Amino acid sequence: MRDIESREDVKLLVDTFYSYVHQDEKMAPVFKMPKEQFERHLERTYNFWDNWLFRTGSYQGGLMWAHIEKNMSYPITTELFERWLAHWFRSADELFKGENTEILKSKALELGQIMNAKLSSMRSASPNS
Repeated sequence: MRDIESREDVKLLVDTFYSYVHQDEKMAPVFKMPKEQFERHLERTYNFWDNWLFRTGSYQGGLMWAHIEKNMSYPITTELFERWLAHWFRSADELFKGENTEILKSKALELGQIMNAKLSSMRSASPNS
């Protein structure tokens, strides 16, 4: 098995991940959106991971703000973060092996923990929770 070496590899990983997400009855509703909107989401996701791994400068955006906005309309719970990570790790491990693969898995874990902590604290501070 080879390592993640290019943007095309990142796209394969992301596409595989979302194929699992769309089959997950608890995760799929989070990503239910018009096709054009999901295509933009995919492109931003490709850019984010491509930029993170290869320093391409392709990602422009506010990762946390996007999740805060989504959390307002669809609560992103700890369970969803755990499922997200499980699908990400499964996709990565099925397709690739190597240093870059481990870097992306580690970064996903770190980001998931940070976002989960921030969104959880926002939910607990909300008068509607």
